[in-house]
Amino acid sequence: MSVKVYVYGLCNVFYDGYYIFGIKKVYKNYKFNVSKFPDLSQGTFAFIVEEGSNFKKIIIDSGDASTIDLKALDWCDIYGKVNYNSNNIETGNQGKIISIGPSFGVKIWNLFQTFYHLTLNYFRFRKQISNAKEFAVNYWRQLKRLKLREYVPSESSRSDVFFINSIWKKESNTNANRAMFIQCCKSNSNIHFEGGFAPRSNGDNLGYDHLIYPKKVPLEIYIKKNKKAAFVFNTPAVLSCHGWKLAEFLALGKAIISTHHYNKLPAELIHNHHLIYAENTEEINLAIDKIIGNHDFKQMLETQSKKYFDDYLAPEKVVKRLIEKK
Repeated sequence: MSVKVYVYGLCNVFYDGYYIFGIKKVYKNYKFNVSKFPDLSQGTFAFIVEEGSNFKKIIIDSGDASTIDLKALDWCDIYGKVNYNSNNIETGNQGKIISIGPSFGVKIWNLFQTFYHLTLNYFRFRKQISNAKEFAVNYWRQLKRLKLREYVPSESSRSDVFFINSIWKKESNTNANRAMFIQCCKSNSNIHFEGGFAPRSNGDNLGYDHLIYPKKVPLEIYIKKNKKAAFVFNTPAVLSCHGWKLAEFLALGKAIISTHHYNKLPAELIHNHHLIYAENTEEINLAIDKIIGNHDFKQMLETQSKKYFDDYLAPEKVVKRLIEKK
């Protein structure tokens, strides 16, 4: 029996191209469509799998907030949520929701394919598009990302550490945790540290001017330097979300030091197995010493972080888990 897959034609291909890639891996083919997705908002990621008279309607919500799109929840059979937190959900349809963990932006089409899909979908769905500029820009934004095949482990350094991150105006805890990590690295004579905060565009660095890294780092160089880094640091970002960096670090098979997560993951990340959890300066310093002082332990973290990504976060694994959810 043939299977037909339809992807909502007004989705955000920059944020959710990751899942389009997963659908392609699982089902080989799909079609963009709008008529089968009544009343969904532009930017929603939804797809339908039809097999004969059976069909399943699936939402993937990759937004930073832990809130739920109630209209989308009512429409679907399964609601995959990146930033799932049951404490913030008040709905009778909670049984539909499944935690899928973080993803990140990937390049899914070359220049010709991007132009083809953008042009075709724009003219097919232009009457339903509420924000034409946003619709078009997101196609070009995915073109600037790297393909998923670039996110593979490589041999890491024993002592080189690279870290560059944003300063968020409303995320004081995120900023403080990142600053704490930078200062721990700068004060450790056993490692060679490069990085700091990226300067804010308005020049207001919220008191972190002494930790600014003034160079602009292209994405390709950023990933290359992270591949080489002895270890990396993660902390929840905007609205306490699972940021793209967590998924990127796991895909790259990095030894990760992280503060604890606010939102649920599809499976537990185990302390001293997949990563090291550290909440303060003392714990970060101990984690650094443990990683650079024990090469076998470091390699174990690298192996297990990559395995976690392959088992739970790889695009095709996410799609299969949503399809198989009863």
